[in-house]
Amino acid sequence: MRSALPKELDFINQFRLNHNTLEHASWRISEFSADVWECVFGTTRRTIDFRKTIDDGSLLTDSKNLRLLEDIKRFLCLQTHPVLTGSVVLAPNTAGARVAQALHTLDYFLLRSNQFGVAANGFRLITANDVIAFIDALTSRRSIKNSIYEPKHRMLRYLAEVSVSERDFARVHAANPDLFELTEGEELELPCDQTLIARAWLKLNDCYQPANHGTVTEYRYRVTRKRLLAKVIGGHVLTELKFDGLRLPGFDVAPSRWFAQELTAVPVNNLLDDERAAVEYVSQYLAVLRGMQVARQYGISLLSEQALAALDGAELLLKERTKERARFTTLPFSLANDLLSQSIGFFLEYGEPLVNYYLTLARKGDDIREMTCPVPTKLTTLGIVAWRSNASAPDEFFHQLRRGESLFNMLEVLLGAIAVMVNTLMARRVSELEELTADSIVEEHGAYFLAIYLRKANVGRHRKRVLRPLPDIAAEALQLLAKLSRTLQELGYPNEGRLFEVPYSAWNRAQLYYGTCQPDLRRCFDRFCDFHQTTQDEQGRRYYVRAHQLRRNFAMLFFWKGSFGGIEVLRYFLGHSKPSMTYRYVTEAVSGKVLRRVKATVAKDLIKVDHPGTAELAQLVCERYGISLNELHILPERDVVDYVEDLILSGEAEVEPEFFNGPKGEEYRVLYRVIRQREEA
Repeated sequence: MRSALPKELDFINQFRLNHNTLEHASWRISEFSADVWECVFGTTRRTIDFRKTIDDGSLLTDSKNLRLLEDIKRFLCLQTHPVLTGSVVLAPNTAGARVAQALHTLDYFLLRSNQFGVAANGFRLITANDVIAFIDALTSRRSIKNSIYEPKHRMLRYLAEVSVSERDFARVHAANPDLFELTEGEELELPCDQTLIARAWLKLNDCYQPANHGTVTEYRYRVTRKRLLAKVIGGHVLTELKFDGLRLPGFDVAPSRWFAQELTAVPVNNLLDDERAAVEYVSQYLAVLRGMQVARQYGISLLSEQALAALDGAELLLKERTKERARFTTLPFSLANDLLSQSIGFFLEYGEPLVNYYLTLARKGDDIREMTCPVPTKLTTLGIVAWRSNASAPDEFFHQLRRGESLFNMLEVLLGAIAVMVNTLMARRVSELEELTADSIVEEHGAYFLAIYLRKANVGRHRKRVLRPLPDIAAEALQLLAKLSRTLQELGYPNEGRLFEVPYSAWNRAQLYYGTCQPDLRRCFDRFCDFHQTTQDEQGRRYYVRAHQLRRNFAMLFFWKGSFGGIEVLRYFLGHSKPSMTYRYVTEAVSGKVLRRVKATVAKDLIKVDHPGTAELAQLVCERYGISLNELHILPERDVVDYVEDLILSGEAEVEPEFFNGPKGEEYRVLYRVIRQREEA
């Protein structure tokens, strides 16, 4: 009899399975034979409903389609099975992503069931040309999901055909007259008459987000994409469709008093500059197709060997049709330094008064919109006069934001300030920040540490928990958020215990109450940046900071010295006596890829001002890329950073600190070396 294993080692059982069955999946709760699978990937639950209609009108779950259904099910199980992963046990999020990509791939062919005769032939008639067409679709635009499902095209085609009776139209118009207002110059995807009919149909079919929905949106009538897509193609695909960011001009109606960003944002990477898909994402879907080759060895007959032969030329196609990689924008150092200064200043000045006043209101329990307790002097100085802004236009809203009139908005700014501060000094991923709880703050022997579960550092499903030194100022800020979380729980208000949860806005809720909901750091970062009016680029776009950029700030504080403080700021907060200690900390906390980009960015800044230390490096850039020094100085900054980063990656250049003993103890300087490659004989 096989000996029982402790739960922590249950992944070993996966390697004891009979590989020929391919019916095991640790993430599946339901029986293999069930028509609907309930699945759990870590903390994420997902349903896979196989009761889908194919081209002859039958359901995939009908007995005549049993062989195809079982092949599809086994293929989904294969995504996390040792047959495909070898000795690697996938983390829950990775497993979920693998299964999702397999579902998307299957959906592509199921959506085109008529074309391939799926009901009669399964996937057997799919040819190599069809696989090439699939790859071509994947590479056609940035969003692969949009390429596969074509949600906007399918929704518009569907709405162009809907109709309502005159009686129903009149009834909806009488109850919601503002839904049928057309403003001059409004962008419409369908003719005016059909647009109004479609709006009435959407309202009658509950495809507009309810007015008392808990999430505040930018439109009073906003199409619920998930519900509409369920009606349009939901009966034919296995994935639970979600396209919340999809624009639907003419159908999202009546802008509300919810404003996200004041200005257009500086792109955080090069994805917006290139419509093509990124090669790393397309490659993940090609891996799904290659998994079908493995599946055939175990009796799963989906795509034929002839069809999968198209993958032999896929690499060449990808090289021509995809972006090589995403290059993330590094913030100007002066801005990075200002962000840290502003975040600390806002927290020290207003952090405790904001949290204490909110908790005072929560203890009293009156309607929060009334703010029945007197506003403290400190917050009156900040400008607070109301719970929520009553602005009806963007200009008015952002003017009120900078005057500090709304308690809710100032709490958002506070969360953004603390996130900026902590992430600049700790270099954590956004997912790690969002998971922080009061237990994450650890005090030992008078020093503070941050306990985090590392992403991308797991053994099986078990992520590695580590302690990292936490500067006192960051510990104080996180303890304030822990106080907010703990007190709300004690008062019986909703709170999940995560430090960066956002207070309920009490805007559209029928029942108004206190408490916090899931973290939304993007929104809080935006509020912080608009409140402080962060720098704009030459096109008038604002730098809206993101967590991965703050990881770069952490390293930039080391590489910059002089008027901006640089290393001394970082050493002060980390309590290090020597620059070499700080550099070791930087390299441990920041990945090599991120550090390389930071080095290239600093080198770019010095090249642009003809710094003598980078003269040889600038000459190498010019030689390697066939440009003159004058052309180098007028190139877009991102291009120069890309060039330098590629030289560092190839080993032709090096940017490293050199430590030495000086009059004031250990000092350092950053060297920009060109490494001459030995010429081939």
